[in-house]
This record gives sequence, C-alpha cells and structure tokens, in this order.
Amino acid sequence: MQFYDNQLVDSPSVKVKNYEKHFLSADMFKSFSFIDVAFGEDELDEGSSRRNMVEVAVVSEIVLNLYKGNAI
Repeated sequence: MQFYDNQLVDSPSVKVKNYEKHFLSADMFKSFSFIDVAFGEDELDEGSSRRNMVEVAVVSEIVLNLYKGNAI
C-alpha cells in the first residue's frame, strides 16, 4: 500500500474459497530483503502493470554481483 498508493489489488483467482497458497521451498526463498531505491519512478507499461526501471537496474546489478560471487 505504501509503495503503490494503495493501488495493488488481489487477483480474482486468490479470492475464491478453494484457493491454495503455494510457497517455494528452496533455501534461497526463505529470507527476504527490502531495499529502499531512491529516485525511481513508477510508470505504466503497455498493459496495466506498473514498472520502475531504476529498481530493475538495481536488482539486475545485485543479481549480476551474486552471480559473479561478489555479493554487495
């Protein structure tokens, strides 16, 4: 709600009574980090999704460094 001005909504598929949550069980999915990326700006893509290219660049750099074995 804070990051997207309360504009995120659940998909109709997760609102049905028989919806089952499925979590990824691999070790890499057990902990999460939140990184504040300054100066990014949300924009609409060709559909109805939002994107932030500054955040994409930051995540790409993190993944590249992890891949190289030089985690920042």
